[in-house]
Amino acid sequence: MKQRSLLLISILLILSFSAFAQSGKELDNEKGTSMKPVINSLSDVVKAIEESDVEIVHIEFDLVFQDSPKEICRNLTKDYSYGFLAYGDYRIAKIGIELYKETDTGWDYIKTGELSEGTMTILYDVTETGRYKIVLRALQMNEGYNVGHYGLVVLHD
Repeated sequence: MKQRSLLLISILLILSFSAFAQSGKELDNEKGTSMKPVINSLSDVVKAIEESDVEIVHIEFDLVFQDSPKEICRNLTKDYSYGFLAYGDYRIAKIGIELYKETDTGWDYIKTGELSEGTMTILYDVTETGRYKIVLRALQMNEGYNVGHYGLVVLHD
């Protein structure tokens, strides 16, 4: 599999987003509701990914609250290596990501992401096609905030 390609792309994403994840406040509006701080650097990352042999299969932006995880479900296909990248805007100091697989009895935990500068990544070789759940958590908020915007990028070889 192309685990190495995903690893290299993930490193690129970490470098690109980690510097930005904790900045961007100046792009926000007076109400603090603008998506600009969380999407500002995405264009360069998409360009870099599309120049490689890795494909973006999902991009998502939404709110995540300090006391309430965000769950995203999607089908993953056997024999692909997937990369998951979660990052927060200037309000989120650290974001967490976990991966689960649906079974007949519920959700089986697979793994937790690796944290780097407030950005978290998971690399996973899917051995069984099925429904998977991605759980995002605001592990640490910057002082004065209890909600922030997150970005999630899913890619595969």
